[in-house]
Amino acid sequence: MCKECWERIAKADDTEFLDSLELTNAERVVLEELYKQGENLIVEILELQGKALHDAIEELSEDLLIDIGELGKVLVSVQNGDLFTIQFEQAVYDAFTPLYHLAGESELSVLSNEKTWSTKNKAASRFAKNLQKLVPDMNGTSKDTMTRAFQKAIKEGKTPSDRALLVREISAAAAKGDAGPFTMERAITVSRTMSTAAANGGKLEGWKQSEVVNGKKWRSSKGDRTRKSHKKANGQVRALDEPFEVGKSKLMFPGDPAGRPEEIIRCRCTMQAIME
Repeated sequence: MCKECWERIAKADDTEFLDSLELTNAERVVLEELYKQGENLIVEILELQGKALHDAIEELSEDLLIDIGELGKVLVSVQNGDLFTIQFEQAVYDAFTPLYHLAGESELSVLSNEKTWSTKNKAASRFAKNLQKLVPDMNGTSKDTMTRAFQKAIKEGKTPSDRALLVREISAAAAKGDAGPFTMERAITVSRTMSTAAANGGKLEGWKQSEVVNGKKWRSSKGDRTRKSHKKANGQVRALDEPFEVGKSKLMFPGDPAGRPEEIIRCRCTMQAIME
């Protein structure tokens, strides 16, 4: 799908989610900007990862280029570098922790004029760590995607030189974001997954700090793209400290990083506060 198409889908998802929050116009503008900043940071780090991988592939001899075992070693080596660990985790923290705080503070201000949101609360620290735990899974997905692509190239090439050339072409396309795990589609998928988690996680913490919200209700997003398990969860009511049961996962909120990938990736659901 074209870059513009994915951007339009992402914008529609953002609008639907933001409509579900109790935001002033000024808060909404800030939240939309944080969404965009998060996406830009993920795009930037994926571009750097793709380039690092391609540079490493370019240094291999023709014999090593057609050895899937050696290619796997290169993937692991690059992933163990700063770009695939420290910098990615830092980018996640920088991009989505502010969104968590704004969502939580916004909910708290609506519910209680006497409470003050703290940006140093323990819940926020725990959330940031849980969100960063998704990074190894995302790196694993990137490795699997590239491994399959390299295996296909090696299988399709008629001669060793043909196979090596195909591997280099796949690596170059991935580095440019034209294919593989470093595309705009991938960046939007990662960004929207993180955004949903951050906004819903902050929202839940704001409710807890208000001390006037007793429970939460799952609100499924609308449209044909909503998963069956999420539609089934629609209307499910739980105490603030009890998880929703969604598919095979127990989620404290939509997008909860503790959930299974199939239940949190590109989730667009939200929650409603229960006051009685």
